[in-house]
Amino acid sequence: MKIEMPTVDCKTLTPRIGADVLLIPVRVKKGKIAPPSLSGIDSRLKSRINELVERYHGSESVGAIESQVLPLSSKFGRAALVCITKEGDSGIAHVRNAAGLAYDWCRKTRVRRAAVWGESFDTAAEAAAWVEGYCLSGFRFVELREKKATDANAASANLTLLTSAKTLSATRKAATNAAKLAEAVNLARHLGHLPPNIVHPEALARMCQSIAKKYRLKCTVFDHKRMEREKFGAFLAVGMGSSSKPRMIILEHAGKGGAKSKPIVFVGKAVTLDTGGYSIKPAASIPDMKYDKQGGMAVVGALAACSLLGVKQRVIGVIGAAENMISGDAYRPGDIIRASNGRTIEVLNTDAEGRLVLADCLHYAEKTFKPSAMIDLATLTGACEVALGHECAGLMSRNDKLANALLASGEATDELLWRLPLWPIYREQIAGTDSDVKNIGSRAGGAITAATFLQEFVTDKTPWAHLDIAGTATTDKALPTSPIGATGFGVRLLMDYLGR
Repeated sequence: MKIEMPTVDCKTLTPRIGADVLLIPVRVKKGKIAPPSLSGIDSRLKSRINELVERYHGSESVGAIESQVLPLSSKFGRAALVCITKEGDSGIAHVRNAAGLAYDWCRKTRVRRAAVWGESFDTAAEAAAWVEGYCLSGFRFVELREKKATDANAASANLTLLTSAKTLSATRKAATNAAKLAEAVNLARHLGHLPPNIVHPEALARMCQSIAKKYRLKCTVFDHKRMEREKFGAFLAVGMGSSSKPRMIILEHAGKGGAKSKPIVFVGKAVTLDTGGYSIKPAASIPDMKYDKQGGMAVVGALAACSLLGVKQRVIGVIGAAENMISGDAYRPGDIIRASNGRTIEVLNTDAEGRLVLADCLHYAEKTFKPSAMIDLATLTGACEVALGHECAGLMSRNDKLANALLASGEATDELLWRLPLWPIYREQIAGTDSDVKNIGSRAGGAITAATFLQEFVTDKTPWAHLDIAGTATTDKALPTSPIGATGFGVRLLMDYLGR
């Protein structure tokens, strides 16, 4: 498995350093550029850059580019000013987005080697944000293309970050970590794009074993027979209609504390294809249901990032993989099933399957690992997408400390969250008649009642939060740091949370 993204290097500027383009991030306010620091650049190139600065057209749009072709004698083919502000505000998110748009410009102009003038950044964090945005924008899923090597859309514009000798060490460390984080996000995206004929539960388990080997993680896989012994009645109900039986995948990053320390646990829904089961989806909706595994893929990406970045905490990822299909073995509307914690569940809709998968995963993770905190991610409800759109994910938690930390991480990474209530009154909607609970309530408050259902499978002893990423896991339009398709939402957010 090869993740397509640019390579990144960090160097000081010497006479031998060159590239197809030199990108100079600039700050624009009221149509004027704050003169960039050009210390160390030779006088002829400095003169050309100053000409660009003087005739800048005044756009304050993030990622706006003004470029000039340089003489053949120059080590750089072009110089390009890149705006990293928005209406005078130069936040980290703007730097990240500007870098993503700069990558897209490089690709369209067929740049193979780009350099960015690192002295334009005020901090190593800004340099890291640039690298992160550039590498995220550079992701392309080309594994299944016949002509991927010559496809212009797949061409990577590799990046060299130029900085002074004084700041080289700190900048290199920040840039390297940013590239590693982007690699983990792009891993989650890559897995998301793989179609259901390639990634079914059994295949995903094998892929996770390979990923664990590459990233030095421990991987444990429960097949459906082990799940039967564990009495995963809810999880098994979802997956038994498929010829590829469900799998629970556990990835473990030991950290510095080892197996005896209390872990943080991430739980992810990985429904590799969701037809809706007997409550079948409209035909036009099914092809995109390969992305119903993105909560689980975010967990895979986060565990890979833990290893790449040397996270000190012990972190465990639990991924519930199932394929929701129709057959004589599939579960049916009207069935009453029993989860591993003993709760009985009346199935009113087989398309409300993700919460059934998560129910057994959450109970097992809490019972087995006794985590200091547990966070689940799932493309769980269309209701959340309707409520919040594609700009943020839903956050539901009864623990204020955990919720506030996640909200702060969302702000820091621009993977925004909005907290929805988990009041006891919503429990009335899922109260069972012939069972303990129903798997759906009414249409009103659907995202909240889904989280209320999950709450049945986590005790008050464990700080727990549910992230409904239905609206943010994919995008149907190109974003500054993401092409169309899987976004990898949640990986950067979780890593920021671990750093708090």
